[in-house]
Amino acid sequence: MSIADEWVRAFARQADADFRAWELYDVYPEAVAAECHRMHFLQMACEKLCKACVLDAQIVTLDKVQTSHGFVKSQLSTILKQELSYKREKSAQIKTVMQHFKRFAQEIEVLNPSMDSKNRPDNCEYPWESNGRVLSP
Repeated sequence: MSIADEWVRAFARQADADFRAWELYDVYPEAVAAECHRMHFLQMACEKLCKACVLDAQIVTLDKVQTSHGFVKSQLSTILKQELSYKREKSAQIKTVMQHFKRFAQEIEVLNPSMDSKNRPDNCEYPWESNGRVLSP
């Protein structure tokens, strides 16, 4: 196994762990300190899944994957479309799902404050100021 393959597997394993932590919130909501933690697990799971996929497909280098967060918006929809095509879903159904999912992927990406080009203050990691009040996730 090459070092690149090891990184792909490591990102995929971590994505799975983050996603399982996100899922546990439904079963044990008291185990997660706040809703922001649940959203953080979802954002991290999606980001790591996308990183594993772009590394596996050799779309970007390992260095780029390790130093950037901007993969969810561009890659999550591609991953879903590929998965739906494997299930042989009808193209009209895929098109409808994809229209909604692209917006969802964008919202997941901006949960990471470093990826918010519109400077939305709300996020799942850090406090922010709004109308003279300091808010936290």
